[in-house]
Amino acid sequence: MPEGPLLFIEYDVTNDGQIELVALINAVEEDDQDPEGEEWLAWRATHEDEGMGCVGVSPADLKAMESTESPKELLAIVERVILADRASKEEVAS
Repeated sequence: MPEGPLLFIEYDVTNDGQIELVALINAVEEDDQDPEGEEWLAWRATHEDEGMGCVGVSPADLKAMESTESPKELLAIVERVILADRASKEEVAS
């Protein structure tokens, strides 16, 4: 089983700072050609935002997402992952 992220969250940040969820991407290809999503991440980095609007979901967060049946709890997990990603990327950019 891959050790890296199996799920990626793709998001946009609007000019007024609002975060919009774009997609949840399964990093495991059906033919197991990119089991940890490295090729997908490299491709995603070629986009206009250079991959800034993309974050891998940790195995622990993925497990929490899969185990909840509450839409509010799922949203809270996604928001937390995105906000932590933005904070770390903005810190590095400073």
